Amino acid sequence: MRTVTLPFLLCLCTLKLIARSTEKGNEWINFSQTYYRIPLTEAGVYRLTTSDLQKAGISTASINPTSLQLFRRGVEQAIYVAGESDKKLDSGDYLEFIGERNDGQQDSLLYRPMSAQPHPYYSMYSDTAAYFLTWRLDGKPGKRMAVLTETDPNGQEPEPYHLAEQLTVLTHEISTNQSTNAPAPFPSAYELFFEQGEGYTGPLLKKDSTVSQTFLLDGWVRTALQKIEMEVLLNGRDNTSHLLDVFAGKTAPAQSPAATTRFEWFDISKVAFDISPTDISASNELVLSTRSRGPFETDRYSVSYYRLRYPQSFSLANLSRRTFNLLPNPKGKSYIEFTEAPADPLIYDLTDPVQPRRLATTRDGSVLKLLVPETAVSRRLLVSAVTLTPTRLERTVFRKIDPAKHNYLILSHEALMKPVGNVPDPVREYAGYRASPAGGSHDTLVVTMKQLINQFSYGERTPLAIRRFADYMLTGKTASRDTTKYMLLIGRANAYYPNRTSPDQYYRDLVLTIGNVPASDLLLTEGLAGYPENVPAIPTGRINTLSPQEILVYLAKVKEFERVPVNEPWRKEILHLSGGRSAYELSTFRRILDQASETARQQYVGANVILRSKQTDEPVERVDVSNIVNSGVSMMTFFGHSSPIVTDLDFGYASKPAYGFRNKGRYPLLFFNGCGVGNIFFGATNNLSTDWLLAPDKGAIAILAHSGSGFSGPLETYTRQFYQTLFADSAFLNQPIGLVQQETTRQVLAAYNGAYDISNAHQMVLQGDPVLRLFPVQKPDFSLNSSGVFQRSSQKDSVRLGVVVTNAGRFDAGQRVGLAIRQRLDDGTMRSYGTKMHAAIAYRDTLYYAFKPESLSSAGPAKTPNRFEIAVDPDLQIDESDETNNVLVFDLKTGMDGYTVVLPDSGQRFPLDRLNPQLDVTFDGILLQNGALVSANPLIRLVLQDEDPYRIRQDTVGIDVFLKKPCATCDLERVTLNSPDVSWKPAQSDNRFVLDYQPKNLADGNYVLQVYAADVSGNRAGPKPYEIQFRVKTDDSLSVVQATPNPVLTHTRFRFTVSGQEPPGDGQILIRNLNGQLVRTIRQSVRVGENFFLWDGTDQGGVQLPNGLYLFQLTLEDGRRKTGKVVLHR
Repeated sequence: MRTVTLPFLLCLCTLKLIARSTEKGNEWINFSQTYYRIPLTEAGVYRLTTSDLQKAGISTASINPTSLQLFRRGVEQAIYVAGESDKKLDSGDYLEFIGERNDGQQDSLLYRPMSAQPHPYYSMYSDTAAYFLTWRLDGKPGKRMAVLTETDPNGQEPEPYHLAEQLTVLTHEISTNQSTNAPAPFPSAYELFFEQGEGYTGPLLKKDSTVSQTFLLDGWVRTALQKIEMEVLLNGRDNTSHLLDVFAGKTAPAQSPAATTRFEWFDISKVAFDISPTDISASNELVLSTRSRGPFETDRYSVSYYRLRYPQSFSLANLSRRTFNLLPNPKGKSYIEFTEAPADPLIYDLTDPVQPRRLATTRDGSVLKLLVPETAVSRRLLVSAVTLTPTRLERTVFRKIDPAKHNYLILSHEALMKPVGNVPDPVREYAGYRASPAGGSHDTLVVTMKQLINQFSYGERTPLAIRRFADYMLTGKTASRDTTKYMLLIGRANAYYPNRTSPDQYYRDLVLTIGNVPASDLLLTEGLAGYPENVPAIPTGRINTLSPQEILVYLAKVKEFERVPVNEPWRKEILHLSGGRSAYELSTFRRILDQASETARQQYVGANVILRSKQTDEPVERVDVSNIVNSGVSMMTFFGHSSPIVTDLDFGYASKPAYGFRNKGRYPLLFFNGCGVGNIFFGATNNLSTDWLLAPDKGAIAILAHSGSGFSGPLETYTRQFYQTLFADSAFLNQPIGLVQQETTRQVLAAYNGAYDISNAHQMVLQGDPVLRLFPVQKPDFSLNSSGVFQRSSQKDSVRLGVVVTNAGRFDAGQRVGLAIRQRLDDGTMRSYGTKMHAAIAYRDTLYYAFKPESLSSAGPAKTPNRFEIAVDPDLQIDESDETNNVLVFDLKTGMDGYTVVLPDSGQRFPLDRLNPQLDVTFDGILLQNGALVSANPLIRLVLQDEDPYRIRQDTVGIDVFLKKPCATCDLERVTLNSPDVSWKPAQSDNRFVLDYQPKNLADGNYVLQVYAADVSGNRAGPKPYEIQFRVKTDDSLSVVQATPNPVLTHTRFRFTVSGQEPPGDGQILIRNLNGQLVRTIRQSVRVGENFFLWDGTDQGGVQLPNGLYLFQLTLEDGRRKTGKVVLHR
């Protein structure tokens, strides 16, 4: 419905708005109470019976009706509860309240300034108002309506009429503060916050066109002295000066001028004038028209509302409800006689809408008589012949949130939290990843749009719910990066204004944004918690989707992206795309990107930038960049003309096979500088930017793009600062992309605070996760590769090499980098040919080194290779993120014509390793025999020793451990090497890798351990896996002690077996002669399983004992003991 007549709603439009900017919207909630949300779309008197409450699931038997409360916009409303005096909700009891539909009062907080809102009578977002029913638990009563019972007029004359108000609000379309196909002195800045002249209004009207509106003055008292008042709100719809006339008359042909107004551009003009009684027809009709006659050809405008006030009789004929506005009475009381009254109407004094009063009446036939007190001021009455029943009551659970606890906020929608495959909730799956160590160990909080609407915007649909929630979560926070929070919006926002009245709006507009043409997520948090105006207080990104499956698609890309090593060379590759539609634009846009390239190349990242430029002035020119993207780029920056579906240098959609993109695992940030690429808020399903973000296994990891009309000046400023923050500010080099955007916005607006720069900053929409780090490097990382080494010249006594050195890490321009050649001699020592210093390397550079080899062996199969090393930063003077890739090995052959350099295979740094490593497995320090007994918590140590001095094991790749448990159906199970039972450290220069596995509380039975192990080159420790059987026996036992050999010639071993849950500690063997004299004590630790004590036939002092029979006793710390005899016979 596009025209809304609100004769009753006016009585509540003065409701105090509690939603001031300093309040969070949840102050009214008592988290110990139970709440039911009552949604209303129609104004009227509402009644809820005890039966209605019970149908909603409320246990009425346990509720004292005097404790019932009703809240609207955070303010308790007075209600009437029939039958509450007995403190029980009986079958005939009911509660009654005055309800209204939603209006635009909260919307004023989205305007700059708030007073710029044209009118508060129509919400930008929804017609549904929300009331919350609850009951106190502290024994105190809720707020109640006063019931006024005085009815005797005491001879007072009845009032002759009241002042009827008829408000007609036009809502055909939305007005935006910009030109609509009209010439203009200069283009609009497209501010994203709501400003003067923006809001719902009537249809667009053009110059010299006339629109008429007919009004019926029902019950008009022609004899009244009160004037007929008309107010018209006009809205400018282009950036010209407006001159409008308003005409009034009985009919359109009989109209005469009633008022004239002048106003500018998109301003509003409120025209108020009196209507002559002669302009009212015999049937009480008035026809009103408006016409433009401004000096400009266009002069577009619209009508936003008409407000008519006229004297009206107190007739109730054929009415279900009506509002009456009493004129002040000096006597302080007003006596009213309603004619043609229906049976038993309800009458309320709504002058104070929060505290309405019930009025008693008397009846004389069809005349209803009423005495209204306190009428020295005008009072507003509601007479209703019907009561309405709410369509539903919704149990609402408010969540008590600790704002200090959480630093990663996810806002989503119930429609996206549905199972996909074996994932029960994709949104919480995403939160789980972000809470994990791999995802950053964030303290995540997941909330839905519905939860925020109820808890932070009084149950009314508005993006203020998100803004107030963010403000609440920033409680106590200052503008410091130390306490940064991040916000991810998972779900599409649809700000296209026809969507407002769509029946499936709830499932189209999942997570709201602010603005209409265009819109911005930045405005959701700008200026909060001490941050400057227009700067987001919480870095915010959005996954623009309606599909739970697409959340998992994007999550898979995020996990893959964050697993990529920071020193992958492609992470320093950047692709620039320059557009334009004229020779001037082609050169200007290319110049802008060239300047940005210098920042990327020369500052801390030291990037390699590839440029592709538009060559023609055609509107769209196709370019193939698939090979570049597939090889890997960390960032793609576009500067040119664009729309939500195409750029003028058209590189295509990631998802479409025809464009050839296959960049799995190498996902860039796309930074678009042009019109509308980031315009994801208007229901389109084929957005170029979103396609790149959500394409499975290819496309982008994040998008930063403009959501509206971009202008080259502000775009250039923003691009320059974005590159300066991302590449040249050491404090932000490895920071999350959302934080980089926040800082860029702060810096730009601190220097350039004009409307165009503010608008440009607002329109930069981040799609993707705001905590992603594009260049997470803090240190340099120099590396060598055989494909980058070449022999520049060969002389009989010297070698000259060219060496390509790559820096995949941070670039520090002041550094000096050394390059050395070393020779590995036959005795394992190294001979150095010296270190040559070079200027710092940003991305990749070729260095040269010449040397004269010494002590070389002749060629031949029996000879040791002449092995040399090239080392960058050989003395480790520079702290690098990876020190293991600085050395490359080559062999040098001698011949008649000089030296020949033999390099490793292409892409390698070392000669092939074909030797197998050695694997040793011990249990509690012992090399175990098959079937041996071990403790229930054995320390199983794997030692992998490799002779290769270059390929040092740094991880567990190539090592697999399996354990078979003692059951008939059990099979070998893989041991997870990142479990708490497993520990390991990277090998050192000896390439000895140690992995400890200590299973806990093994049950009794027979086990099988199987280990597959290979060195870094893939050589296995043997043709078959290592496998051993072992037993666990947890009851404490001690076997017979055997002395072998016995008799003893030179030495003997005392052999015994111990079982139990844990090792018993130390044990000792006491050896005595036949006289009972102690001659020797042997003490050592005892483990579970087989143990050996060695005796060489000497006494405690090491003196050989005489031949003969000796007695021995084995004693364990826990008291277990065994005895035996041994004969010493030499």
